[in-house]
Amino acid sequence: MTKMKTLTFVLLIAVCWTVGAQNPPPHPYASPETAVAFDGYDLTSYFAGKTEKGTQAFETKYDGLTLRFVSEANQKAFLSNPDKYLPAYGGWCAIALTQGSWVEPNFAHFKIQEGKLLFFEVRAFFNGKTAWEKDPDINMIMADRKYQEMLAAE
Repeated sequence: MTKMKTLTFVLLIAVCWTVGAQNPPPHPYASPETAVAFDGYDLTSYFAGKTEKGTQAFETKYDGLTLRFVSEANQKAFLSNPDKYLPAYGGWCAIALTQGSWVEPNFAHFKIQEGKLLFFEVRAFFNGKTAWEKDPDINMIMADRKYQEMLAAE
């Protein structure tokens, strides 16, 4: 292994150990209902390849979450098919789940894969999306499996 790969692997394991022992809420954004979910990002904008923050003018409650959108059209698109736009894995960092850890992502770091919205953490010397991209198909399989196992263990 190269030094960079070794360092990335060690950092990922360290992050997983520090966060993985916690019993998480069902979503990393689960907080008082007055809080805006996903740092205010419009969930539909991700599917256009953008990270756009919504406004209070186009705010809605869905399943106990306060969501914001950039336009009425985006709000209506979400409300007509929420399952299409809600993130995979309850919004947790997808790469951390491959290691069996609950890690809150940075909602500006995302990817759409197989029609699913994935979020990733970013820390000092670690970018979850970069790690994911090394083998996205295997990572998706691992994250799917671990997420189900972790939910069943709660």
